[in-house]
Parts: sequence; C-alpha cells; structure tokens
Amino acid sequence: MKKRYLILYLFPAIFFAVVFFIVPLFYIVYISFFEWNGLNAMKMAGIQNYIDVLTDKSFILAFKNTIVWILAAVCIHIPLGLMLALLLNRKIWGWKIFRVLYFLPNVISITALAFLWYFIYHKDMGLLNWLLEGLGMGDSAKGWLTELGTALPATIVPFAIYVGLTTVIFMTQLATISDDLKEAALLDGAKGWQMDLHIYVPLVKPAIVTNVMLNVAFCLKNFEYPFVMTSGGPVNTTTTLALYIYKKMMNANQYGISMVGSIFTVLLGLCLMVLVNSLQRGKKGD
Repeated sequence: MKKRYLILYLFPAIFFAVVFFIVPLFYIVYISFFEWNGLNAMKMAGIQNYIDVLTDKSFILAFKNTIVWILAAVCIHIPLGLMLALLLNRKIWGWKIFRVLYFLPNVISITALAFLWYFIYHKDMGLLNWLLEGLGMGDSAKGWLTELGTALPATIVPFAIYVGLTTVIFMTQLATISDDLKEAALLDGAKGWQMDLHIYVPLVKPAIVTNVMLNVAFCLKNFEYPFVMTSGGPVNTTTTLALYIYKKMMNANQYGISMVGSIFTVLLGLCLMVLVNSLQRGKKGD
C-alpha cells in the first residue's frame, strides 16, 4: 500500500522528467543523424554529422572556450565566493548589507548586464578606456572585445559579479556549523585564518560540490555574454558551445549539426558531474 502512495507522489516528477527531458533528448539524438534545414524533408546523414562536428575548427574552439569558462569558475569564482563567505561569517560591520549587495546582480537580467559590460569595454566610449586615459595610461586603451588576446578574458570577467549566489550558499553551510565545535576550536587556540582553514573549509565541502555543479551548469549553457558582447567574435574567439549550437541552427540552418553539438554538450556536462561526484566520494572514503 505504501509503495502505491510512493509512486503516486513520484508520478508528477517522473512525468515532467520524461516529457521535458527524456523525450526531447531522444528526439535530439534522432535528428542528429539527419541533414535538415528545418523546412525541407530530412535526409539521412548517418554519422557524417558527428564527423563534421568533430573536424569543425569552430566547434573545437567553442569546446576549448567552454572549458576555459569552467576552469575560471572553479579556480577563481568559487574560491572568491568562499573567501567572501568566510569574511562575512565573522560578522564584520555592515555584513548584512554587503550580503544583499553581493547577491543583487543575481536578480538582474544577464542580457542587461552583458550590455552594461559591452559599453564598459567599448573602444571609443567605454568606461575602462576612459579611466585608463584619465590615469595617463592611454597607450593601454584598446578594443577589449575586438582583439584576439583580450576578447575571451573580457567576456569572462563579468561572471565575477555573480559571486553573490556562491557566497550565499557557502554562508548557508557555515550557519549549520555547531557553536560547540567553534568554542572547542577557540579553546584549543585556533584564531582567525586557522579557524577558517582547519574548521570551516573542511565542513563546507558539500557547499563546494553544490557550487561546482551550479557553476559548471552555468558555463555549459552560457550564451548571453558572448552573444551580446561579441557575437562570438573575433574569429570565434569567444564562441561557447551554447552559442555554437545557436549559430548552426539559426544562422546556418544546420539542424542536424546543431543537435550533434547539443549532444556533445550534454555528454560533457555528464562527464564533469560524474567526475565531481567521484572526487567527493573519494574524499569521503579517505
């Protein structure tokens, strides 16, 4: 009897998972084997679409750019969020105000923020070049979004303003740490950074895993920043997997190629999630 009720409660979740994830995924796989422009009849292409994508230099570059986004998120964004959380956890003056300010960008449209940063980086009327010229560093002013060496880093930097969500997740985990444990550490002589390094950081590992997964998911579906700021240029330097999929479908009308790109994006996400979970289980085993 209990199993019947359990199935009844699980049915809505299973239904939505099947209708909005499983079925579309199988349909994507199906279309990936065809040559189709969205209007005419589909022609069987077999694995040629997969070969074309794997040998497409723009796809390889988009794949590399997405990996760079993920590395920036894991190696810079998450540690920055953790440091801010540890700082706010000390209940410094105005910490509640800072917490709200850090989180504020997360409720603003990504497209709006991308436009904002586009004008900050603008070569002729951008705030960044204006500041450089005001400081007597006019020689350093450049077209940050149009030069090969600076375009990709310039589109990644704005991601740092979303550190608020990462910080709040870490602060939520820190709030669950027992006061008795903190008092015991203080009695043992732990102070300042010692408390952070030896007490707080090891106990927020679940939050680290959560933040890694959320940031990886954001990077895999990252579309607005490169689309609004550079349209993937110059020469596909800032194109991500999400933007590559969009271009192949909407600009080139290559639906089969686009679906193949989607499949590789899903596979990359699954591999990264498995890797994160494996590392977490390995640390628990130790």
